Amino acid sequence: MRIQKCIALLLTLVLVSLLFAACGDPAMKAAAGTYEGQYTKIVGDETRNEEVFSLTLNADGTGTHARDDMEFKVTWTLEGETFTMKETFIGDPIEYTGTLKDGVLDIFNGDPNDIWTYEYVYNKR
Repeated sequence: MRIQKCIALLLTLVLVSLLFAACGDPAMKAAAGTYEGQYTKIVGDETRNEEVFSLTLNADGTGTHARDDMEFKVTWTLEGETFTMKETFIGDPIEYTGTLKDGVLDIFNGDPNDIWTYEYVYNKR
């Protein structure tokens, strides 16, 4: 009888933990999807670069950044409208920060006040 109670308790704990894991962060779920690149530019220059790029965000905080004819694995978070992302390029992480508001993702791969920082702008499909 004691073993049955332990097994029942263990199964209950496993089911409850699976339930919480499945819930996830509602903001992350809402933000998940594919974002089509609109333009990139260097902060200190108003010239917009015509590039083809996209960003796929998964609700679990992972994703893929497709640019420069390559795909890069990313991890990301969203707190309110504040978006952060890390991308690995040849072993070195590149950090992006920015905002996600009304389906528009605007991120920078460095200090947004530095004139040499790249800005990437996306719209959610």
